[in-house]
Amino acid sequence: MTTPETPDALAGAAIERLTPHLPAVGTTGPDTPGVDSAARSLHRTVAARLHELGETEALAAFVRQPRNDSLVRRLLATAIREDPAYAAELTAAVAAVPPTGAVTNSPAGTTTAGTTTETAAAPPPAPPRTGGRFSRRALLVGLTVVVVVVAVVCLIARNILGDLDDSGGLTSQSSCADFRQAPKEDRMRALQAIALARGVPELDSPFGLTAVTEACAAQPERRVGDVIASFRD
Repeated sequence: MTTPETPDALAGAAIERLTPHLPAVGTTGPDTPGVDSAARSLHRTVAARLHELGETEALAAFVRQPRNDSLVRRLLATAIREDPAYAAELTAAVAAVPPTGAVTNSPAGTTTAGTTTETAAAPPPAPPRTGGRFSRRALLVGLTVVVVVVAVVCLIARNILGDLDDSGGLTSQSSCADFRQAPKEDRMRALQAIALARGVPELDSPFGLTAVTEACAAQPERRVGDVIASFRD
């Protein structure tokens, strides 16, 4: 428990911790079963100071009607303010009493809060189990997608390689000088394959062939693939 910072706060905490146990702790003997011992100790601490102040009737009225706590609250706050030793004693007594609403597990699977017993909250329901059939179906679908993607990639690669084979041996690594010396048909097929591979499919045209050939004329040692890729920028 966090120690109250002011006399009024400590007095209020004592009243709040004691109230749920009234009138039992103030009207029964020390051996009465079912009465919280820490609450009984807190009542003794409060009662002893009120008796010293001659406020026995105020204490009795509070025990009978715990809602009428304003007088007892003021008397305790004054005692706390004037007597640091009593403030420390009351603080310890308050700390020993669990606040109303504190939850502790009982052997019967219930929770106790002050004098109130509540049924423990049921654990959250377990998430539904995924059926084995659904898992196998998802796995098959995933494998099918992978196979299709691989097949498409292989087909594209085969077409590109086929075009290169039919382009007189021209590749993206061929020099511009070799590209310009190759027959027009070979240059066109090589341009189609390399432009697709380098992400510049718009060069697949007679105009694209003319543009690449002219660019290679100015840089005969440059690689054809680099020249074609430069049109992408």
